[in-house]
Amino acid sequence: MPATQSLVLTGSALADASAATDCDTAGCAVPPAGQLRIGTADSHPWATHLKADLSALPPGARVTSAKLSLSRFDCITQCVTQKPDVYELSTAWTAAQSGKALLTAAGDESYVSDTALTEIDFGMLVQSWMDRGSNEGIALTVPGASAPASYESGAAADPAKRPKLTIEYLPPIAPGAVTDVVPSAGDSGLLATWNPPADSGANGDITYVAKAEKSDGTVVGTSEGTVPRAVFTGLDNALSYRVAVTAKNGAGSGPVTRTALVQGASVAGGATRYKDYVHAYLSARNKVTTGVSSTAADAAAESPYADVFSELLGVQEDPVVGTREALQTQSQAYVGASSALTDTTVLNGAAGRVLVRGAVNQTVTLRVNGVDEVSENRIYRRFVFNVVAGAAKLESESDDIEAGQTLSATAAAGTQVVATPADAPTPPAGAVESIALGEDGFPLSDEPAAKAGARTAAYVNGSGTASWALTHANDKPDYYNVDCANFVSKSLYYGGGMKMRTGWYKNDDVWWRNPTFSWMPKESRTWAGAQGLFTHLFNYRQPGYVNRTYNLRPGDVLFFMYEGESRYNHTAVVRGVVGGTVRIAQHGYAPISTLTEILARHKFEEIAALRPRSR
Repeated sequence: MPATQSLVLTGSALADASAATDCDTAGCAVPPAGQLRIGTADSHPWATHLKADLSALPPGARVTSAKLSLSRFDCITQCVTQKPDVYELSTAWTAAQSGKALLTAAGDESYVSDTALTEIDFGMLVQSWMDRGSNEGIALTVPGASAPASYESGAAADPAKRPKLTIEYLPPIAPGAVTDVVPSAGDSGLLATWNPPADSGANGDITYVAKAEKSDGTVVGTSEGTVPRAVFTGLDNALSYRVAVTAKNGAGSGPVTRTALVQGASVAGGATRYKDYVHAYLSARNKVTTGVSSTAADAAAESPYADVFSELLGVQEDPVVGTREALQTQSQAYVGASSALTDTTVLNGAAGRVLVRGAVNQTVTLRVNGVDEVSENRIYRRFVFNVVAGAAKLESESDDIEAGQTLSATAAAGTQVVATPADAPTPPAGAVESIALGEDGFPLSDEPAAKAGARTAAYVNGSGTASWALTHANDKPDYYNVDCANFVSKSLYYGGGMKMRTGWYKNDDVWWRNPTFSWMPKESRTWAGAQGLFTHLFNYRQPGYVNRTYNLRPGDVLFFMYEGESRYNHTAVVRGVVGGTVRIAQHGYAPISTLTEILARHKFEEIAALRPRSR
């Protein structure tokens, strides 16, 4: 771990200006030379704008803290400490604009309130400016009744008295070693999985380079990607191999982690046989999904491998056919479905089992009111065959990441899971009117208008939220299988411009992401959990809510409570409503989907829709 370094921004690197916020034009009131004002003075309320030039902060640096220091101009001793409200600007502002324009750019969503400047840590805010590549600065104000104060400006004759932003950061270095590398030797192949390094070395994505080596160190295969997983094929079952994995970032490559030697073994009948079984099984299920085959039995009968997978496919018939038929009642249908099995390893399991582990690239075409929309998804699956006297039966299909995940004994475990605390809040009883569903489980379409009203400037940028969500729906999740709320929060923040709120990560009134190395959690539970996000938006962002789907708009956030549950456990972003069909983006099954498709797949206690405001 590198030592923390300090960067002090002052003078020309920390632009400052004060403006009277009751002025419609620039220059209608001017503070005394060399002074910054916060609060009411000379019959005007004043706000101060500060904007840091972060070009001296190395790319990839991980900000651990940032403290702002202002020197009082109006007093030397026994000064009454001001506790200003801090606002992050959403749009650019310069001293050539009015004070009222400064308030408009700042909005009314404070980063922190009623806290002395010396106690405010701007670290997460500075890091977010680096991540987004944009920084419009902050505005400092106090309520009208609060005591005013005057501070030295960047033009102060004494450089020590000028405003300073002191940033503590970890300089970017190569990442640490990956942990918990598990090699699984198969028939002429090898699958390796691992956990990220405890120290990523820099802010940003990590790339992994994995190599398969013979016992003498000869490299026989190389794999590179952002997923902690690699597959090597074409190996010799008579030889032993190990896997060497290195993590790298923009600063360089970390140390190599090598596994013990492992040796593959042939599976009964050959690996190709089991791959063919899986392909046939997926193809048959796709036929049921699209209606090419009416039933699972019909689909299986068309395959020469019916005896292998017909029983498991039959178990899935009711939900698959039910989804298909439910969609048809809503003028929607799956008109195309295909599956490709890639990066596959076939290996012997315990008790006569054979495992096929690989990636399934699923492509589905959903026709909505005559318009086709293609959705692609890559998921990692594990197929287990029970082999008795040479006859194989497909016994189960599961998520391979979830089934094989190893929780690290190191600090890296914190990057693998999102835990819901036992004291997580439950939905306020009757607090929000959920979307009205008919007896068929789909939204009603002939009810009175919703209660949300027209969108105004007070709302988060809905089109920006929806656009970001659509563009990033297929991004690699930060948390496998539980990334839905994190994805929605990033959409609201990066796309919608919703402001972070700092504070203790368990508090419902805070909402932040901490992408850097720190002793703090990576994000507040209101950022990363569906129920926490709902509670925060509802109680602290004064949202509009929508109780009819035809009044949904891009950027609205949907919350789903599964049947038999008492809290929201999934969330998604509305990306548009076309012809009455609500189109969504999410992290979960089918990143690009429709509300109807989700409702056709699952049963829900209720669905809530919120339209977040800036406060």
